[in-house]
Amino acid sequence: MSDGCLLIHKERGVSSFGVIERLQRILSARTGLKRRDLPKFGHGGTLDPFATGLLIVCMGEGTKLSRYFLGSTKEYRGVIRFGQTTIPGDPTDPVSETSAHLPASLQEIQEAANSFCADHSGQTYLQTPPMHSAKKVDGKKLYELAREGIEIERKPVECRIETFELRDYTPPTAHYRARVSAGTYIRVLGQDLGRRLGTVAMLDTLERVASGSFELSSAMTLGQIEAAEVSDFGRLECFVPLARMMSAFKKIELSELEARQLRQGLVVLVQALQARLNEQHRQDSVVVATTATGELVGVFSNESGFRLDRVFQASAAPSV
Repeated sequence: MSDGCLLIHKERGVSSFGVIERLQRILSARTGLKRRDLPKFGHGGTLDPFATGLLIVCMGEGTKLSRYFLGSTKEYRGVIRFGQTTIPGDPTDPVSETSAHLPASLQEIQEAANSFCADHSGQTYLQTPPMHSAKKVDGKKLYELAREGIEIERKPVECRIETFELRDYTPPTAHYRARVSAGTYIRVLGQDLGRRLGTVAMLDTLERVASGSFELSSAMTLGQIEAAEVSDFGRLECFVPLARMMSAFKKIELSELEARQLRQGLVVLVQALQARLNEQHRQDSVVVATTATGELVGVFSNESGFRLDRVFQASAAPSV
C-alpha cells in the first residue's frame, strides 16, 4: 500500500472519523483485506460534521507526519449571520440568543474584523476554546462534557489571525474568508466578532479551503473515490506521497551514504546534522532530510535546538 496522505473534500453531515471509516470500507472491499490488515489512517486536522472542505487523511507511514499538519496555517470561507447565535456557534443547535441590533455597513464589520488580525492590532488574539470541541481537559473531550451538561473553565489560547475579510453584506449575513493559525476555532471567532459589534453572531457555513500548502482544489469527494474503482489509493489524483507531504518545510539533501547512515541511526551523523541545522536553520521549526531524488529520509524538529524526530526507511514507492 502507498504511504502518504489523501486530500479529501469532506461533505456536510459526516464526521472526520466517519470519513476514515468509509475510506477503510472502500479499501477493504477493493483489496479483500480485513480492517486490521489495512494501513493506518489518521487526520491532519479534523473538521466539525457541519463543516465542509479540505480534510487531510494520512495513510500508512504518512500518519507519522500528521502532527506537522495539525500545526499548519488553515484558511476558511463561509457565511456569518448577525443577530442570532447558538451555543456552539453553528446551525447544529437551536438559536440560544438573538439581538435586534445589526451592523450598519460592511465597512463597520471589516473594521471590527481587522481588530482581530495581528498585522492590524499588533496583538495576539486570545480565544477561549468552545465547550463543543474535541479539545481535551484532564483526558476528556470538551464536547463529551458538554453533552453531560457540564461546563468547565477553559484557559484562553493565543491565536494568530493573518487575514479576516468580509464581503457581500446583505443584512443579516455576510461572506467571510479567514486565514488563521492552527487551533483557531472559526465558530468562536464569528461569535467574538458579533460581540465586538455589539450584537450576536454565528456561522451559517464553514468550509476549509487550504491547510498548509494544500488546497481544496486538489481534493476528491468520497463519492469520486468510490467511482474511481482503484485498489491502491496511491493511484488517486488526490494522493500525496510522503516527500511531497512535507514540501512546505525547509529541506537538506543527503547523499546516498548519509541517507543510509541516518536510517541506521549512526550517532556521529545525527549529531553532525543537528549541529548543522542549529547553525544554518535556527529560525525554522522543522527541517526535512531527503535524498537527491526527493525521497523522505528524516524529519528534524527545533525545540530549543534541533533533534531528529522521525526516520523513514527506503521505499519502492515513487517520490516527488
